[in-house]
Amino acid sequence: MDIPAIVTAIFGAFVIFGGVVGYVKAASKASLIAGSITGGLLLLSAFLTAKDSTAGTVLGIIVSLLLLSQFGPSLRKEFKLMPNLLIVVLGSITVGSLIASFFA
Repeated sequence: MDIPAIVTAIFGAFVIFGGVVGYVKAASKASLIAGSITGGLLLLSAFLTAKDSTAGTVLGIIVSLLLLSQFGPSLRKEFKLMPNLLIVVLGSITVGSLIASFFA
């Protein structure tokens, strides 16, 4: 398994975990649903990327950018370690590793 696939899988697992935590702490069904869907798509992307699928890489970039577009502005408004900073850092690393895999 290559680095972009591992990074994407870790990010997907954190996103799913974050959705579950959001549901448990705040009874937020939206967090659970959004975390499950986006985390699941990131895990699918990791699986496809490990199989050298360009579609998996593109899927991972798109989902990561969508998460960054949601959590980036929230981080600027209110500096919170969880979930804002964690998603922005992991999302940026994921996007960087996936884009770099195009040139490797």
